[in-house]
Amino acid sequence: MTDERRRYFRIDDSMGIFYRFIGDQESKALAKESKERIGPIDYAANFDNRIHTLLDSCKLQSPIAAELLDLLNKKLNFIITQMDIDTDLMKSVAYTMRQVNVSACGLAFATEELLKPGQMLQLDILLHPEELKIMALAKVIACEPVEDSEGEFFARLDFTEVSATDQELLIQHVVKCQSSQLVQRRRDNANLEQT
Repeated sequence: MTDERRRYFRIDDSMGIFYRFIGDQESKALAKESKERIGPIDYAANFDNRIHTLLDSCKLQSPIAAELLDLLNKKLNFIITQMDIDTDLMKSVAYTMRQVNVSACGLAFATEELLKPGQMLQLDILLHPEELKIMALAKVIACEPVEDSEGEFFARLDFTEVSATDQELLIQHVVKCQSSQLVQRRRDNANLEQT
């Protein structure tokens, strides 16, 4: 895992995170389910994730067509929401927006509860601004109190199970965010030089 970790970029980002504790048996069952990726929830999420990936590619070749397709997708999602279809299909997950340090093999974030090293978690991650949903199983590597903060801890997690599709989406998101951050840094430096 150490060699694998070196191959991935890490970034600071803001993401929707929902986690829950799971035991060994549930962890094994969820790992198997993640590999099979079946069911209407995953099926619908895969559609959305694939649409966003293709829209990003389309923006380079035809920005107007990409904008049109994006609007059509948003309209379709709005209609589905209005018909209450998505409430039956989608999990009712209460995401908490968190500042995270993330790579394709794990993440770290501040939390209000002490997580025990070795504890297994099911993570539902919402990537912004694309609203892409990723599910992963993770193991708590460490969780320490945050200095100068009462009742807050900093948890570091390694992904133990994530589908190849979700991992690829996460890698693309990290690379895109890193590029945006570099562009913004260059702009900031250029503005400082002008003043």
